[in-house]
Amino acid sequence: MVQQAIEVSAPLHTVYEQLAAFENYPRFMTGVRQVTAVGSDQTHWIMDVDGKRREFDAQIIERSPDERVSWSTMEGPLLAETITLRPMGETKTQIVAQLEADVAFLMPSDRHGQESLNRRLKDDLTTFKGLVESGVLGGRPIPQSGASSKRMAAHSHTLLPGVAADPASPASVAARIRNRNAAAKAALADAATNTAGAENSGGVAGSARMGGRTGQSDMWGTGMINEEERG
Repeated sequence: MVQQAIEVSAPLHTVYEQLAAFENYPRFMTGVRQVTAVGSDQTHWIMDVDGKRREFDAQIIERSPDERVSWSTMEGPLLAETITLRPMGETKTQIVAQLEADVAFLMPSDRHGQESLNRRLKDDLTTFKGLVESGVLGGRPIPQSGASSKRMAAHSHTLLPGVAADPASPASVAARIRNRNAAAKAALADAATNTAGAENSGGVAGSARMGGRTGQSDMWGTGMINEEERG
């Protein structure tokens, strides 16, 4: 895990709004092409990884107004981030970002590992700072489908069930998501077995498989696909 901090000359709420609106991330996060909201607590990411298109789904762990934003990939290679905000007066805000990543996935041709990841996070925060301070980012409302709203209480928290109010590192939060997803898959497998038994005994046929993730797999076997595999 790497961590970087930076001070932005903008009010706390302005900074929070831009970080809680994930569609802004392609404008300052290296390699990110597009982030699209999927419901209220999930996002779909498209990234450029060494010239190859990679797609994955991420879970929004927390969006606590004017305090913290946290997210993590749901399956496949780990990519997770927790961003904590601290007011430094009325017109300045400190950003503390913690990033946990599978370096072999995110930067497969880079031999410097954590050092490069640390520099990458610093550069991304510097880009974000410039966009906010120049007014390119700022004042845009957060999508109402998201977990955050100006109407929410100042210290309210939007967390996934089972995630503590005092969040741990991005990696441990990601592990909780993956454990929960594994349990859900096991439950679906049991349901499918029961349905198959009902069909063989003349019962009602089961419903079609649900879920928006592709059934294809790439070199990791994770459901992330690249441009070539799409055809």
